[in-house]
Amino acid sequence: MKKVYVWLIFLASIITTLYFGFQKSGFHEDEYYTYYSSNRSLGLYQPDREWQDRQTILDEFSVKKGEGFSYGLVKLVQSWDVHPPLYYWIFHTICSLTPGLFSKWSGLIANLIAFCISFWLLYLITKELEVPMLVQLLVLAFFGMNPQTISCNMLIRMYAWLTTAVFACALIHIRFIKKEAFSEGSSKDDAKDIKKLIAVWAPIVLVSYLGFLTQYFYLYFWVGIGAFTFLWLAFSRFDFKKAFIYAGANVLALGLAIITYPSCISHIFGGYRGADAAGGLLDLAGTWMRMSFFIGLLNDFVFGKCLLIIITLILMGTIYLNLRRSRDVATGKRQKYQSPRPEIIGLLVATAVYFILTAKTALLVGAASNRYEMPIYGLIIFFIIWDVYIVFYRIESFGKDNKKRSLVMVMAVFFAILIVKGLATDDNVLFLYKEDPEKIAYAADHKDQVAVVMFNPATPQNVWRLTDELLMYDRVFYMNEENLEALTEGDVVNADSITLYAADDDLQKQAFDNLLESCTKLSSMEELFTEDMWACYGLK
Repeated sequence: MKKVYVWLIFLASIITTLYFGFQKSGFHEDEYYTYYSSNRSLGLYQPDREWQDRQTILDEFSVKKGEGFSYGLVKLVQSWDVHPPLYYWIFHTICSLTPGLFSKWSGLIANLIAFCISFWLLYLITKELEVPMLVQLLVLAFFGMNPQTISCNMLIRMYAWLTTAVFACALIHIRFIKKEAFSEGSSKDDAKDIKKLIAVWAPIVLVSYLGFLTQYFYLYFWVGIGAFTFLWLAFSRFDFKKAFIYAGANVLALGLAIITYPSCISHIFGGYRGADAAGGLLDLAGTWMRMSFFIGLLNDFVFGKCLLIIITLILMGTIYLNLRRSRDVATGKRQKYQSPRPEIIGLLVATAVYFILTAKTALLVGAASNRYEMPIYGLIIFFIIWDVYIVFYRIESFGKDNKKRSLVMVMAVFFAILIVKGLATDDNVLFLYKEDPEKIAYAADHKDQVAVVMFNPATPQNVWRLTDELLMYDRVFYMNEENLEALTEGDVVNADSITLYAADDDLQKQAFDNLLESCTKLSSMEELFTEDMWACYGLK
């Protein structure tokens, strides 16, 4: 019967994600980069005083017929940037199955596959940690339908797959530590049994190899749980041989990843993001600011601004239990409180290490910064809900005879309210870009008139932000905003009306004057839409 409830929560989570998937109406600039860097053909460029047709643009964001499954090119393009290639290979594979198609569903399907895997990995994590069934269901429901889980599924980047890698790493380490906790230590027979060696070490090597090639932030979780596991084996189990074999397995995983993708070395130690990350780690002065920023995001977007209330309740319950335990010890009564198991401590340490190091090194870009912490939000949800349950379950007066069920029902109502609040009231699902359809519709309605794009030559790649709109036109005329020579292109200077897209630039006003002076039939200019770094105008 339990599995039935898990499946119902799983299906409800997928339906909720699909509901918001249909509402996604635009793309973040990094999402455009996902399409471009996975599917590019000749390479997108912005010419000055030249036309570019729709097909030329489309070919750089979708897979051209006959150019699918080009994994070598995908890897090469990523080597020019600062990301490992695994996610882009997955995304490129999906796009290769639908050549010529530029659609949000290519990215959403890739994310949905990752979410399905992550959901069942989280289920297995809670099962391995012997979480009570009702708590297990509550964790899965709050994770599956949480606004930030859905936001992760909406963002067409690698973070949904990074979540999968983090959960897989957590699961194999939980199983490994549990097995070692009940074993007698290393033996000669184990060393001779090749099948046992492969069964124990292959998952650790494989998961971390794939995780590293998905996103470099995986290193934070890997280092956190790896350091704990090594120290636990060496100084708690006193199994130094196995500790160093474990360390060797992780070094092997890292070595294989470097051999597969040598560019990772320059990305981490020499790339602009690597330099930024190193600076963030060493910047002690900004630590509290960054920590409070990301804790604020966790509070606002995951727990509906109620995290302080939840933490306060946990602390009050814990203080009460400690006072009661002290009283019982003083009066001779015995209380049974289990010490935290090593696999739980290891998971908590890795989650904290990931959160802290990511907070120290991630970009601060408002609500969109949630994406960097999303891979561990599911684990934080698990710890918060389980802590609430453990603390209040030990307070015997709660719920009287049917204590467990009463407690979980109260918790379920509370967390259900947070879900509804986050999805409906607070509108906390990110990366939907509901404002874009109006702009796209305007472009579609005016596709027969001249479209001009004035780009800033310092940041020409920002033209990608307009892709959905520009694809509505058969062709677009590009202009370097800092080139103030008089226009001579006949179809532009003789146009009766123009839709103008202009980037922010110090010479923008002079560029506008130059355009109006060159186009003798135009006399008025009206601002239609504004967005980050761009504005759209109607010229008549």
